[in-house]
Amino acid sequence: MSENNALSHVGVNIRSIRRRRHLSQVELAGMLGMRPGPVNCIEKGRNLPSARVLKKLSEVLNVPIDAFFVEPPSSGPARVCESAAAYVAGSGAVVGKGPCAVPARTSAEQVLLAPELCRHASNLADIFLTLEDLCGARKTAEIPLDIPFDQSEEGLQRLCERVRKLLGVSDAVIFDYLELFENAGLRVIFSKLPGDAQSISCHDEANGNAFIFISTASRMTVERQLFRLCYELGRLYVHAPGRARRGVPVIAGHDARGKEFNAERTARRFAALFLMPAAALKITVAQLGIGPSGWSLELLYRIKHRFGVSAEALLYRLGELTLIETKLQGRLKTAIHAWYASNGHNEPDESRRILSPNGRLGDLLHIAGKQHGTDAEVRDLRRLLTKMQLPGLEAVSAQSVTYNCGTIYPKGDE
Repeated sequence: MSENNALSHVGVNIRSIRRRRHLSQVELAGMLGMRPGPVNCIEKGRNLPSARVLKKLSEVLNVPIDAFFVEPPSSGPARVCESAAAYVAGSGAVVGKGPCAVPARTSAEQVLLAPELCRHASNLADIFLTLEDLCGARKTAEIPLDIPFDQSEEGLQRLCERVRKLLGVSDAVIFDYLELFENAGLRVIFSKLPGDAQSISCHDEANGNAFIFISTASRMTVERQLFRLCYELGRLYVHAPGRARRGVPVIAGHDARGKEFNAERTARRFAALFLMPAAALKITVAQLGIGPSGWSLELLYRIKHRFGVSAEALLYRLGELTLIETKLQGRLKTAIHAWYASNGHNEPDESRRILSPNGRLGDLLHIAGKQHGTDAEVRDLRRLLTKMQLPGLEAVSAQSVTYNCGTIYPKGDE
């Protein structure tokens, strides 16, 4: 075996770390004072970098030189070297956990995160970064992910109003939250998550980005998935690593029930306020002329469908805003619980939302296939995605990949 073949993983490591730094080959080459061609040859394992180039790479990518020589797993998915990527996590990250970022959890929660969940999220993030790199896609979120706020009812209300305004929707009722989040540059991935995890998110503070992973387990109704999507956005704002470093104090207030706003409760409350803004609900009720005594179960189902929440969540929010009589609220709550008890907590069919998960991931896969259909790395990604069976992507066979109406990879490309 030649020296180049024996150390081919050096190029893989450099490429992986570059992607985690959200740099293109052209950008990295410019920072190194090199032409893109030689950098491409290094990443492909055709040439080994000189000592001078290694030193410059270490400085530019802000990792020790050792990071480039860490041997990858014997059968790592999509040629991802997690050990080398761990160097990129940065200050405060759990080594080997989370995709090029810090899990949006408290320090105590990070310690308890299952290694399998963190590896799974890391692999999915690497797939996304790889496809973005191959497609030349943008790498930065369009909204700030570090917004100071008071952990109180009023503080959360103001935070939700500001975030919705930044997303360009203010008090509008939104039907496609996935498109809204992805258009804002957030990376949202639906997948079977290890263990009982319903969702997890990771904050890439250095690059102003975030990954949100949502479980596709059978118990996860569409309404619950949408709630977890907004819950993780709340977690990202609660996490806000920059606030602590700037010395901004976090003074936790109490919710309407008198319970202190810890990280979990704050994120859950953020999701409820974000999905059901007071102004939007009041406008909807006023436009329909619904009085506090005018609610029926059927009408509740119709309205909750518009907001993408469960019937129980909407009923609770109506009570908070005094838009429904207390006794009527109690009767409807009993009826809803009876439905849940006999239907496994699923919402009535006619009121269920329909999601198109992993749409952006599928788009990137389509483009990468068109532009790099014969590339070995694309084939690795194809095999991995086939094995992972992500929803929203058509089955990937050994000979072709289909997504919606088109064939991405022509037969015989291997």
